[in-house]
Amino acid sequence: MAILRLKGVIAAVLTPLRDDGTPHIGLMLEHCRWLIGSGCDGLAILGTTGEANSLSLSERERFLEGVVRGAGIPVERIIAGTGCCSVADSVRLSRHALSLGVVRLLVLPPFYYKKVSNDGLFEAYGRLIEGVADARTRLYLYNIPQMTGIALDAALICSLIDKYDEIIAGIKDSSGDWPSLKNLCALFGRRMDVFAGSERDLIDAVDAGACGCITATANAFASTIADLYARRRTRMAALLQRDAGERRALFEAFPTIAALKEYTASRTGDARWRQVLPPLTPLSSLERSAFYDRLAGLRRLPEA
Repeated sequence: MAILRLKGVIAAVLTPLRDDGTPHIGLMLEHCRWLIGSGCDGLAILGTTGEANSLSLSERERFLEGVVRGAGIPVERIIAGTGCCSVADSVRLSRHALSLGVVRLLVLPPFYYKKVSNDGLFEAYGRLIEGVADARTRLYLYNIPQMTGIALDAALICSLIDKYDEIIAGIKDSSGDWPSLKNLCALFGRRMDVFAGSERDLIDAVDAGACGCITATANAFASTIADLYARRRTRMAALLQRDAGERRALFEAFPTIAALKEYTASRTGDARWRQVLPPLTPLSSLERSAFYDRLAGLRRLPEA
């Protein structure tokens, strides 16, 4: 089953929370509509930025249902994070996403055990694909070794493509390793969706064969990043790329998810956005002061 390839700026969406730590679907729907209205081409739900691995399976299922049924966004523009340490849990979440019409699945490798072999990773992904047993599945490998301790390499990807063909539909490379991303683009960019994990090198990545980026910073500066992508072939591209990198550096200087939620609370005037799940904590008063001082310095940069 052929589906259109996804490209452009995909927001790695934050998960708003209630005081009891459960996801707040009302705030999420407002935020998703804002992201799409600000120029994002798609939404990656329940990934790292969405604190997915701090939520229960049933919370993740109910939350995805709420987004799909309430946001008014075509399911073709949604990527659902379904990767867990347990293959059985990944199968459950993947089947659930597919039942909602979401076929693009962003899947972490099983991440508890380290120094595992490609044979073991191939078996884990294979059991997931065969357990889901749905030809509609479009699996996006998620390479974020600084979090998982596991790097997904080209040899593994080739082996998965050889056996599962079009089911292996893409990869998000959040390694921050430009030579690695460039190599993935060269090897696989014509065949599947290769997404950079940030907008920091977006122009170079697209030139190398990437189809865009899946980025957490879109939660704050969606229009700026969308404008960078739209004008990547113009004389403004270098300036826009520099500005996007400076804006991203602001959040990387602080606990990133907490800083993004702080910014969103300020933008919306809704303090509930500051809620994060343990072991994460909101920005301290000192961090908030430093964050807003640095943010004020960015006001000179051009908005989209």
